[in-house]
Amino acid sequence: MSETRPPSSTCDTDVTRRPTRLLDMLNPCLKGRKRRCGRPTAHDTEELDQYLLEIAAGLFVQHGYAGTSIDQIARKASASKQTIYRRYPSKEALFIAVISDLTGTVLQAMAATPLKDPLEELRHISTLLLDLTLRPDSLGTYRILIADGHRHPSLLRQAVEAIGQPFHESIVRLLKAAESKGQIEPGNADDTAARLLTGLITGWPLEDSLLGLDPLKSTAEREAYFNRAWTFFLRAVGGRHGVPAA
Repeated sequence: MSETRPPSSTCDTDVTRRPTRLLDMLNPCLKGRKRRCGRPTAHDTEELDQYLLEIAAGLFVQHGYAGTSIDQIARKASASKQTIYRRYPSKEALFIAVISDLTGTVLQAMAATPLKDPLEELRHISTLLLDLTLRPDSLGTYRILIADGHRHPSLLRQAVEAIGQPFHESIVRLLKAAESKGQIEPGNADDTAARLLTGLITGWPLEDSLLGLDPLKSTAEREAYFNRAWTFFLRAVGGRHGVPAA
C-alpha cells in the first residue's frame, strides 16, 4: 500500500545534510547552511526539491520500492516527513517524480526537436535513449519495476504513462515527420515501427545490463553497436537520409 500524507504541521524542520554518500556530497544543498522555518526563496526550494529526489532515488535503488519508506527518506535527508508530503502526497507519487527527474532531459529534447531533418533528429534522440537506458540509476529503476511492479500495478501503470508513453509518442511523431518529408517509405510511421526501433536500439543492451553482464563498456563499442542498429532500421524503413558516416 502507498504511504499517504500525514496531518499537516505548522512548519518544516530541515537541518544540515549528512554527507553519507557521494550523491549527497555533490548536492548543492550541502554548503554548511541550516534551513529554518519560514518562507524559503525559490532557489532554496529548487535545491531542496532536487536534493530530496536524489536521496529518494538512492534509497529506492538500494532497498527497492517496497523496502523504502517515507520515514527512511526523511531521515536520510535530515528533513521532516511533512517536507516530503508537501511535495508528494504518497510514496508512489515520489517514485514517479524520481523517474520523471531521471528521464526529464531526454523527454525535453524529444519535445523540442524542430523537425527540420526528422530522421537525423530521430537518430540523435535514439542515441540519447540508449545512453539513458544504460545509466546505473536507470537500470536500478528498471529492476524496481520488474521486482515490485506486479505487487503495485498502479505504480507500474503510472510509470508507463509518465515515462514510456511520452517516449513512444515522440518517436512516432518523428517517424511521421520523416514520412511526410519522404525520408522513409510510406507505412513505416506507426506504433509498431516505433516499438521495433526502441527494441532494436535498447533491447539487447538493456537485457544484458539487467543480468549484470555490462555490455558496451566503452564509448567506441556503444557507438559501433548503435550505428549498426540504426543502419538496420534505415534499411527496414527505406531510409533515404541520415545514414551515419562510416
